[in-house]
Amino acid sequence: MQIFTLNQKNFQNLDFTSFLAVFNLMIKNRHKLFDDEYLNARKPYMERIYEIIQIHIPYFWLFLDDKNRKVQGFCYLYDIIPAKNRIHTASASICFDKAVFGKPALNTAKKLLNQVFCTMNIYKIKAECYFDNHYMPNFLTKLGFQREAILINETIVDNQPKSIEIWSIFNPFPDAQL
Repeated sequence: MQIFTLNQKNFQNLDFTSFLAVFNLMIKNRHKLFDDEYLNARKPYMERIYEIIQIHIPYFWLFLDDKNRKVQGFCYLYDIIPAKNRIHTASASICFDKAVFGKPALNTAKKLLNQVFCTMNIYKIKAECYFDNHYMPNFLTKLGFQREAILINETIVDNQPKSIEIWSIFNPFPDAQL
């Protein structure tokens, strides 16, 4: 898979098929994505997803199939905490189409992590997942993340309290010291 970094120009030129693929992946995870207070809940999902992408540029990447350049997933950074000439901490949201679960998703995520750590001077990246999610902790562990905490009954999903796990990885490169 190829990693395609979105910027304002190429986002404006993004074809509808690619946008629709991101839209469909986000809709599958809508309970995690649409409770953000900065997004107006009265807007249609299509408009809200457009805003999510636009707000997170230049920290938004698409994962494209090598042969047909079809969108297979996306990742974006949010809650970015700056420190002097670097990003101290950023949270990551990542999503893949089920067709590429396993090694393709893992290899692409590793490639993106290396790219981000090398080029963006980020000290730490965090990820969250629901406590009962059995796939994501395994995926994060294989990427080198470590579980930092479990926040008991941190959120509400389908009118039920849900616990969240916090995972993190530190920049492995020597010049990544504060």
